[in-house]
This record gives sequence, structure tokens and C-alpha cells, in this order.
Amino acid sequence: MFVTFAYPTAWLQMARFPCPAPTFNQQVDEQFTFARYLHMEKSSPASRIQANLKELFKDNLDLGNTYIRFQLTLDMTALLSMEQAQESLIVEAEKITPLPNMPESVIGIMTSRNQVFCVFDLAHLLRLSSRLISPREYQIIVLQTTSEKPIYIGLAVTRFQGIVRLATEQIKWSLDAFPSNIAPYLCGAVQEEETMIPILDFNPISEALTTLSNN
Repeated sequence: MFVTFAYPTAWLQMARFPCPAPTFNQQVDEQFTFARYLHMEKSSPASRIQANLKELFKDNLDLGNTYIRFQLTLDMTALLSMEQAQESLIVEAEKITPLPNMPESVIGIMTSRNQVFCVFDLAHLLRLSSRLISPREYQIIVLQTTSEKPIYIGLAVTRFQGIVRLATEQIKWSLDAFPSNIAPYLCGAVQEEETMIPILDFNPISEALTTLSNN
């Protein structure tokens, strides 16, 4: 398991602060809206997006549970609950400060909204093939932990694809279709035509990162 990496807990603690449904295939318009939003902002003079996801889609939050959809690897699309998502960012590589002598999954540290936090290559953390090799910019989902002393964590993904809403009955609990190394970090999956799309659970990911020094 990747939890054997000896990440200094102090990195993660630098940013403490208080703290009937549509079918899956019917989410296309909403996904395209999100994609157009990212493209529009990215093309502006400010090369970085700071979009509060909950505000962006606040009118739709009551129609099922909401998930960020993104490309995790070349061959895998994934979902992540928006419950703990704070914002999405497209950040130029020079805005992230690398940390020497660290595992490859650690991209570095950055600031946003007066918070300092670590950014991790999500695919690499899950021991999957990653395409985030010296890119010119990173697409990052910023999430807040639910621990007693909450912190921010940035997860870099290959590409944002949008927001989807799912009812509980749409979620399947069989995880046999996925690699065993990511099974502990899944909370279900959803069927899209012939493909099963995994739903990642941020809590075990954040717990693994914040408790590594005790393992």
C-alpha cells in the first residue's frame, strides 16, 4: 500500500483552519458547461482558475449527490464526491514549489486563498500510471479534511471533465472490475454504457496521508 511512504505530517498541517434523479448519461450538458467554464477562464489573462465548485453549481446540489468527474489516467475516468471539495484550480507549474528528496507522488507546495498546502499526483498515489510528468500546468482539486484540525490537500488529475449528480440507487458496490491497489480508496462505482467508473473516497486517502508518520 502507498501508506508506507514516509511523508512528513508537517507538510499536511501547514494549512489548518476551522472549519427523481437523472441518469448518469443525462449529465452531459452539465459536464460541457463545466468544461466551457474552464476553457473560458484558462484563455483569459489570468492563467489560473479559482472556481468554488459548490458556488458554481449551487442551484443543482439538491438533485442527488454531486461528484467531480475527471480523467485519472489515460484509460480511466473517475469520480470524487464534492462534499469536501473547496475549489478547482488550473495552476502553472512554476506556481508550485517542488520539495527535494520526496516520493514522486509529491508535486510540491502551493498557496491559494491564503492557505498553504501540499499537492499530490493522485494517480501516482494510487500506484496507477500517471501522465503528470513535468507538465506546464496542473489541474488540481482542493479538498478539506474532516479531521479535528482540518487541513487542505491538493490532488492533481489529468483533466477535469465536469460535474455529475447521482442518486444512491445508481451506485454499484461491486469493485471487482478495478485493480486491487485502489479498492481501499473506493466507495462504489457507476455504470456508463460498457464501462464501470470508480468513485473515489477522499477520507481514506486523506487518512493515509495524515497518519503515515504513525505507521
